[in-house]
Amino acid sequence: MEPITLTLIGITLLFFVLLATKSIFNLKKACAICLSVILTWVVLLTLYYFNIFADKIIIAILMGHTSLGIFYILEKKVKKEFLLFRLPYLLTSIFIIYSILGNFNINSMIFILALWVLFFIIYLFRFNKSAKKIIECCKRW
Repeated sequence: MEPITLTLIGITLLFFVLLATKSIFNLKKACAICLSVILTWVVLLTLYYFNIFADKIIIAILMGHTSLGIFYILEKKVKKEFLLFRLPYLLTSIFIIYSILGNFNINSMIFILALWVLFFIIYLFRFNKSAKKIIECCKRW
């Protein structure tokens, strides 16, 4: 059977197991879909490092879903003024996933750090008229 089919079946089985576990233990805040995806890519990544599983594309897709899920959770939970940092966070997540999968790049890391510094400077000057325009734009993207 193909790796993608096995992965989809695994996520589905985990979903139903976690859904049952969630209702038995009354865990309302735990998301069965999210946990299924996270557990799947963690297992696949471990198998990848032991040369048992070879499809990095599936792992990357699942890690990307987790990254975006965390992005949406943070977007709801953080103060409005910190929404400015969405782009640096999202790009950092992409860089971390890329690096975990064995493709660390120093130039990308330098770019990410510079981007964080730039956005932090904009944040520090958030009461400045020009900076306010940038911040408002980033809040509504």
